[in-house]
Amino acid sequence: MSTEFLRPPFDAQARARIARALAGGAVMTYPTETSYALGGNALDGGLCARIVELKGRPGAKALLSLIEGEAMAGALAAEIAPAARVLMERFWPGALTLVFRAAPGAPERLRDARGTIALRWSSHPAVRELIGIGGVPLIGTSANLSGAEPLHDARAAAEAFPGAVELAIDDGPAPGGAPSTVVDTTVAPFRVLREGNLAKSLIQAALVETFVELVPE
Repeated sequence: MSTEFLRPPFDAQARARIARALAGGAVMTYPTETSYALGGNALDGGLCARIVELKGRPGAKALLSLIEGEAMAGALAAEIAPAARVLMERFWPGALTLVFRAAPGAPERLRDARGTIALRWSSHPAVRELIGIGGVPLIGTSANLSGAEPLHDARAAAEAFPGAVELAIDDGPAPGGAPSTVVDTTVAPFRVLREGNLAKSLIQAALVETFVELVPE
């Protein structure tokens, strides 16, 4: 299969092509804030399994979902704690991944062994437009074989998986940098699983400020 490349801004024909790819469970690559991602429609369980296979990723490791808006988060998370909403309002869209209890209908490959799901509202314009076109969350795993370095070029990302990528979104070189910070909201207190682009101190400060505001004198 040859890969079709599309560049933003998308005209009506390109938008229709993207919509078909997302609805049909096509393997896609697209830019994020740091590197290129491999994925497509995160609600397609078969596609999720295919992405895990292509990357050679350990089966127990869940795939990240890129979302747009609190409504999409609410459809994938079984519950959202009030303190988690504080972080969502303060840092989304942006470099923060939040871990929630997964909703019962979430695809298996989006859930880990604990039954949790990782969600991030991306700030990248191309990602947000793709989600808007398809009306579905996107798989957010990096476009590289498991254990390899992330890729920052659209063509290199597609060519890393020969014959597999149907549609590639080329928005030029991705800038690299630290990945998103990951916070587990299913435990009390919340736990930072990975400190990335968003400093742990900023997360702690946001939660402390809210606690002070809510507790009466």
